[in-house]
Amino acid sequence: MISKEFQKYYDTISSNRNRSEVFTDFIDHSLYVLSAGMLIDEYTRLEKKYKKEELNYFIKMLHIIGKHSEGFRDSLGDLFMEHVSHGHNGQFFTPIYVSGFMAKILGTCELHSKDSVCDPCCGSGRMLLSATKQFVEQEGESIRPQCYAADIDLICVKMCVINMILNSIPGEIAWMNTLTMEHWQSYHIELILIGGMWFPSLTVTGAGDTSFIPMLKKELEENPELTEEIKKKVEARQLALDFQ
Repeated sequence: MISKEFQKYYDTISSNRNRSEVFTDFIDHSLYVLSAGMLIDEYTRLEKKYKKEELNYFIKMLHIIGKHSEGFRDSLGDLFMEHVSHGHNGQFFTPIYVSGFMAKILGTCELHSKDSVCDPCCGSGRMLLSATKQFVEQEGESIRPQCYAADIDLICVKMCVINMILNSIPGEIAWMNTLTMEHWQSYHIELILIGGMWFPSLTVTGAGDTSFIPMLKKELEENPELTEEIKKKVEARQLALDFQ
């Protein structure tokens, strides 16, 4: 569970604001911080909206999330379900212990350093976290599998990006519709190994600039049965967005 300290900061900022909106702004501010100031447009927007003290609270909240995300946990997803989706709009994320079990039966322990993991309806990235955890337990901390993910919900995409950065997972997270292959934006995470530690670097590309679509098309050609599963997940996510 997230600490009472996080809740205190969140409640203070949300005292006269919409809580879901504050959570979304917290996510955007966190991406700005984790991008080393690259996403300056987001910060400029938030700087006009919040007091300096409140922006500092966002930083403290991110620090708390970082501590609670150790061991490939998804604290952000838990917060999203508690404060934003509340479950009633259809956005329940797979319990992390179920994601771990699925990662095992899907054989992620047998991944090699050049293999990749793909989740076309990623939510907050729990399957990627579980798959990477299994891989690291098998191969050690010095290497990571390349992870690719997509979601039609931008806030989920951003949460997945934050989770991957906090856990030093390389790859691409695309904001797109995996049924129609309509692509709007991608976040690319590269890792630099310095002194035995991973340092993530984030870049953002626009519509159509993605390596995810060619890889997904190839995967669907080789495994056509996946198309129906993706369709079900995307339609469920779209239904959830329609209710928001």
